[in-house]
Formats: sequence, C-alpha cells, structure tokens
Amino acid sequence: MSKDLQDTHTPRPHFDGPVAAGRSEKTKAKNRPASIAARPRPTVRAQKQARRGDGAGLAVLARVKRRHPTNPKAQVTMFFDEFVLKAGTGRDRPVSERTRSSYVQNLIGMLDELRECNAVVRNLDELGSKHALHLMRLWKLKAFSAGTIEWKLSILRRFLTFIGKGHLIPTGVRLHKWLLENGIEPPPARATVATVSLAWEEKGVDLEQVLPKVAVLCPITAIHLEIQAAFGLRMRESLQLDPRAADYGDVLRVVHGTKGGLPRDVPFDSDPVMRQWQRDVLERAKLMAAKNPKGLLARPGYSLEQNIRHFYHVAERVGITKAGLGVTAHGLRHQYAARRYKEISGLDVPVSAAAPLHITEEVREADLAARTAVSRELGHFRPTVTQAYVGSLSMLERQRGARIRQWVQLTEGNPEFCKALAAAGVSQAWLVGHFAAGAEVAPAEKLRLVVATAQRSPLQEQVGVELRCKLNRIVQRGVALYEYLGQSNPEDDALELKLRIDK
Repeated sequence: MSKDLQDTHTPRPHFDGPVAAGRSEKTKAKNRPASIAARPRPTVRAQKQARRGDGAGLAVLARVKRRHPTNPKAQVTMFFDEFVLKAGTGRDRPVSERTRSSYVQNLIGMLDELRECNAVVRNLDELGSKHALHLMRLWKLKAFSAGTIEWKLSILRRFLTFIGKGHLIPTGVRLHKWLLENGIEPPPARATVATVSLAWEEKGVDLEQVLPKVAVLCPITAIHLEIQAAFGLRMRESLQLDPRAADYGDVLRVVHGTKGGLPRDVPFDSDPVMRQWQRDVLERAKLMAAKNPKGLLARPGYSLEQNIRHFYHVAERVGITKAGLGVTAHGLRHQYAARRYKEISGLDVPVSAAAPLHITEEVREADLAARTAVSRELGHFRPTVTQAYVGSLSMLERQRGARIRQWVQLTEGNPEFCKALAAAGVSQAWLVGHFAAGAEVAPAEKLRLVVATAQRSPLQEQVGVELRCKLNRIVQRGVALYEYLGQSNPEDDALELKLRIDK
C-alpha cells in the first residue's frame, strides 16, 4: 500500500458508549434484518422443553427403527450411538461416556424386565405409561432401594422425553398420586439432606489407626484414603490423580474422574498444621505415583475398573464398611466437608450434635458462605448439594421443633404430669437445657425441669423426693428437678419453652 493511500485512509468509525446506547428502539428495529425481526422469541416453557430435549430424538428413533425393526435392544444401542445425550443440569454439555453407557445398560435391562412381566416391547416407540407401571411393580417386588428406583425411573422418563412421550410419567406429587391410583405403593422419598453425620470422627473411627492395617495389604490404597481425607476427593478422583501435575502450589487441581469432567481447584488449608499435613500427604503421593509410567496414583498395568474393585476389596478386608467399622471411604469426604465448613463459618455442621442452639441471621449468613465455598471444593458448585454432607439449618430447625413438640406433649400435654406437679404445690415449671432448645439428647440423659411454688418457697424434702419419683414414672426417663426461688422468671438463655401448670 502506497504512502498516499495510507495517509488518506480513514478508519471506520466505531460507535460505543453513549452514542450506541442512545439509539432509539425504532432505529434499532429498522436496522435489524427482517429475518431476525420477524423471529419470535422463545417462551420460558419452550426454553425448558429445549433443555429437556422434548422430542429431540424422534428423527434418530425413526432411523434406528428402520435399521433394526422389531429388535428393541439393537435400537437402544444405535439410538445412543447417534443421539447426543446432554446433561440435564449445569452447563450445556454432553454427558460422560459412563453416564451414556449407564443409560444403555439400564434401558436394555428394562426390556428384559418387561419380558418377565409379559409386556414385551417390539419397538422402542411402543414404550409408554403402562410399561412404566409394570416396571414399578417389579422393582417394588425386587425390593430395590428408593434411590435405585428413582434413578431407573428418571432414565426411562428422560428417554420417553426424547421421543416426545415425557408427559406420560409424571413427577413429584403427581407421580405419587398416579402410583396410588394404579395400586402401587410409592417408594419413600430419597433423602437429599443429611440427618446424621457420616464423617469418621463422628462415628468414633480414627483414620490414623486404620491406615497401618490398610498399608500392610496395599500401600497405594492407604495413600488413596489419605488423599481423600486431606483434599475431599472422590474415590475415582484419587485413583486417577496425577499428583505431580495436580500440584499448583496453593491449590490441588483435580481434573480426571470428576463428575461431568469439570475440573476444580482444592485450596490448601490456611491452618499451618493442617497445611503441612496436606503437603506431606501430597509429596508421599508423588513418590507413590512415580512408580506408575503414566504418573497416576494407581497400580500400573491395571484398568480403572480393576483398580476400583481392588480398592473396595482392600477396604472391606480392614472393615471399612457400614457392617464393619460403621464407616465407608466416602465418609472421609464428609469429614473433609465438615472440617472446611467449621473453618470457614466458625460453626459445627448442622448435622453434628454440637450444632449451634440458636439460629440467628449471622449464623445463616456464615452457613451460606461456608456451604458456597465447600460446594466448590467438593466439585458440586451448588450450595444446596452440600446439605447431603453437612445437613441444613432448615432441617435442623424442623427437627428441633418436632422434639420440642414431643417434650411439650409428654409434659404439658399429660394431665397426670400436671396433677403430680399441682399436688406437690408447684405453680410453674420450665423445661431447660437441650430439652427446651429441641436439641438431640441421649436416652440416658435426664429431663431437666425447673419448678417453682406460688410463694417461691422451697419444697419439703420428702415432697421433692416423691415428686421426682412420680415424674420418673410418668415420663419414663430420669428427671433432674431444680427449684427456682426467684420472684421473676428464670433468666436462662436455654429456656425456650415454658410449661405453665393450672392450679
């Protein structure tokens, strides 16, 4: 290009900021291409249907039916070979090969189960609500767990959605009603919020005492357990970890074995002692992985599935099962979540017996911040998912409310209890401590009851002894009786429930 042309060239003006923003809607509409202007915006319902894939597999279904007529198993295999199965939640992405294979295997298994029910399917487009009912009856007879039934039914419903029949199997309350109308007892709802802690420490199991037994059988399985405890990794993630490549100094980058193939960074702890332990575990993992030509923390020469079976075999031999020590390897992930939750929020997890007695706004804010951070470190990225590990404040409040109502019914709602107090000259009584707060109490813990007479005078010794014996018999547990002689009500923060006794 000549100098004259360079000097006379005027760059194309670029409009941004106030100039671009100041264009009127009329001008924008005029300049918009007709094809775009005439295109209607998708409704929210249409967007949801597109995400679910309503009818998205009809064309594929027509091809596989022509290719494999009256051969439904071959149709299933070919359908999922050609159809792009996308994740139902999270970012827009195809599912993993493991999930795709699970869909194929489960659907083929359902075809065999339908044959057991004398409800043979010749082509996949014949599947409908009656087949779902046959399968539900069979699964109930086989005593499948609620989680298994939910998973199988979701696979069938989603496949029917792909072929435009997703409406045939209802969800939620409508599913419950539909099953009852067809004479099937609905399976119990699958628990998504932890009600008891699965952490090893809460179960009284010390990892340091178990590791030597594991190391005798397989040193690499022992380091797997340590990695899971130190960084909250899933079992598959620890088996596919490249410790040297994953070490980014302040974080451990987890790439392989994650759900959905989504990588995440797990930070090292801010506590110096805990951080040093994590560093020590990771360095020993590097030495162990150096024996593998691929640099992975796994036995060389074995497939992933073989290493997974070996891991569970070793764990079972040392008693890392619910039937053995009462814990599983996944409990170490729960333990990591509980530890990080407490470090971030300063609170014990809601599912713990040491959970805060009073739920204030500050407690709720700290809980949300902790669950948000822990969910990222666990690879879920949704704060609600961490409820399966640490429990939830809402569930905690509901449980405590139920316990308070239980104690109220046992005491205030029991005429015999009230008569015993009145006969002893007691005019007022209060539940205190854990009983007033609705906290979980041990069976041997005594019911804490504060009583007072109208004159605030002490009870006679014999009267007090007889009253305690009567109350022990009435409530069928030990009663710790305390007398209150003050003129006002007891000033105790633990008093959340007051029992008034009519004269």
